[in-house]
Amino acid sequence: MESMSRSRSLTSLLVAGALCATACASSVDGDGESVVSTDDRVVATDPATTVPSSVAVTDSTSDSTTTSAPTTSPSTSTTLLAIPPTTVAAGSDVDPDELPDDQESDGEFDEEFDDEPSFELGPEVVLDVDLARFPPDDAGIGTDPETSVPPGQPDPEELVGWAGFDASLAAALVRPGNTAASVAVSIDGDIVHRAAFGERDPATGDPAEPQDRFRIASISKPITAIVVLQLVGAGVIALDDPVGGVVAEYLGVSAGRSANLTLRQLLTHRSGFGKYQSTFFRGGASDCADAARQGLSSGASGGGYVYSNMNYCIAGVAIEALTGLSYERAIYQYLLTPLGISGMRLAPTIDPGPDEAQHVTTPGRNYMETLGGAGGWVATPSDLVTIFNALNTSTPGFSPLPIETVLAMFSPGGGQFGQRGYGLGVISYGGGRFGHTGTIESTHAMVLDRGDGVVWALTVAGQTPSESTDIERIVNNAFVAGGFVSE
Repeated sequence: MESMSRSRSLTSLLVAGALCATACASSVDGDGESVVSTDDRVVATDPATTVPSSVAVTDSTSDSTTTSAPTTSPSTSTTLLAIPPTTVAAGSDVDPDELPDDQESDGEFDEEFDDEPSFELGPEVVLDVDLARFPPDDAGIGTDPETSVPPGQPDPEELVGWAGFDASLAAALVRPGNTAASVAVSIDGDIVHRAAFGERDPATGDPAEPQDRFRIASISKPITAIVVLQLVGAGVIALDDPVGGVVAEYLGVSAGRSANLTLRQLLTHRSGFGKYQSTFFRGGASDCADAARQGLSSGASGGGYVYSNMNYCIAGVAIEALTGLSYERAIYQYLLTPLGISGMRLAPTIDPGPDEAQHVTTPGRNYMETLGGAGGWVATPSDLVTIFNALNTSTPGFSPLPIETVLAMFSPGGGQFGQRGYGLGVISYGGGRFGHTGTIESTHAMVLDRGDGVVWALTVAGQTPSESTDIERIVNNAFVAGGFVSE
């Protein structure tokens, strides 16, 4: 079929560039130990599976997502962004006892806002991609009125195709503690299915719809990284040029030792910044610019891998300093508008806008304002799938980055393509799978390029699952329920 030959996967495209992989790997010399950071947290167990009485709002289609040619995007370079020699200890190499008071951990608070990503996913599930593109009887159980399940009470064992997929997701995600969820799935660059579950706003009872936007939390980081890498490709700045002083001057503060921080250090979380939990989540800053001033004043000048929102808050401000545009406007000009995306925004912590899911929020908090480019965006799952599809240069439409840069983006710092770890704004989960998770209050989200031509994104307003990476297991179970797994 044409869909099979056009662009089976981003992984196969990257692997085909073996010379690029060799160049990337050879940048780690014999003196540099390549140990990829990992996260040893245990994935949450399966939630109970009960079918809710509510029916998902779905939109299954084989039509391609429309993209527009770039008109304002800068040109990109084809120069490989080589990974320099780096020694990375497993896990965080910052002792919490040595952090300043405003960065110390607080067990109860950290559990609620623990956005530290895991690099571990469950076993791979092999999909029949063509069956997913052309599912059987998507209405589910047929037309016999004697055997039909009453509306609103689907039996997932009798549903097939995307109807079975949706019933499985609804059973896992529409439950106490969650108010809404939404999913989008693409195959070879075409969005073939969208669905939403639950209520956009429990106060009004309005049902969630596929076009509703959700908090995406740390999935904001790949968005910020893509535009940073566009600026690097356009020759505005090099990935290893000092940028800390540029940002400090823009913000009107003294950078000190932080003046030598580079974009590579920021994007790979190797800047030396601690967690800054109180700054971002306890009202320790009024907005991202205020948080960035605090970070730059700390004197951080590089270090081992420590996942910190400070890195991407500052990276977002760097985009402003380098372009003369607001961060949000720059993201639209360089990435979202060329992709035909509208409606995404940096949302406030309180008071969602029209077509935005209501996330239960503790009064008085302002973390959305302080996170900025690290976690402040709201988007639909279709938006996220479209952005990740654009990183596959074989799919039609706008490609924000050349394949050499995507290869470097997906390769863990200090490691090689295919290893698990954190790259330039993207997590490599191994097995040809790449993506990112997002977790903040009442928010779990994940986008994943499976490496087989299938890209999906799922967003949740609520507390389940407890670990955002567990979303992958829930989605895999839904693929099984829909009959899309190869036998």
